[in-house]
Amino acid sequence: MVLGLLLAFGVGFFHGGTPADDLRVVLPQIAANDYWVVVHLAQFVGDVLVLFGLIALYRSITQGASAGASGALARMGIVVAVVAEGVYAINQAVDGIANKFVAQEWASAVPAEKADAFRLADAVRHIEIGTSSLWSLSGGISLLFFGLAIALDRGYPTFLGWIAIAVGAGQVGSALSLAYDGFPGPSSEGPLVFVLIATSLVALLFYLLLAFYLWRKAGDSGRRIRPQP
Repeated sequence: MVLGLLLAFGVGFFHGGTPADDLRVVLPQIAANDYWVVVHLAQFVGDVLVLFGLIALYRSITQGASAGASGALARMGIVVAVVAEGVYAINQAVDGIANKFVAQEWASAVPAEKADAFRLADAVRHIEIGTSSLWSLSGGISLLFFGLAIALDRGYPTFLGWIAIAVGAGQVGSALSLAYDGFPGPSSEGPLVFVLIATSLVALLFYLLLAFYLWRKAGDSGRRIRPQP
């Protein structure tokens, strides 16, 4: 999970493509970025590694002696998390591969074809916005389920569950904003930008804390089952 976070954060330095809400500014950046495809493939790999952490959380909760409602919530959480990963795969295919193609087509188009090439790029961009919205929504719902499961489970601190719930609610809000208003930019309203940034930072905190507690529980489990001399 930590490796996935580091990978996604590290390749972000090579992403570019800002401001996200201005396609006429972003298109030439995408066309000229030699790292665009590999960055998005690496981001997907990083997200898969984070998913492994959620699978470990699911197994930890459902194998507990007092799973009950927390186990049921964890099962729903992992199902939605897998759905979210499938949506993210499509999102990265659109953003990392399709966007690169239409950007290069626009950049190389003769003046008479520029307008048509831009309309095609704009259509692909809106497919990306749609898949980004659904990814944020499904990921948020998954974290809401997991947050409730953690809060009810005796094996994890309750505050960790509430952090997950806060991140999940923020992601659901981000999904609605994406669906109705598209990608935010410099002209976006202050509170919206603050919510998006805060959600990302708190999500990073949650995953790092979760990785720590999973690692500690795995160590405790290993010590319990170690045979005595």
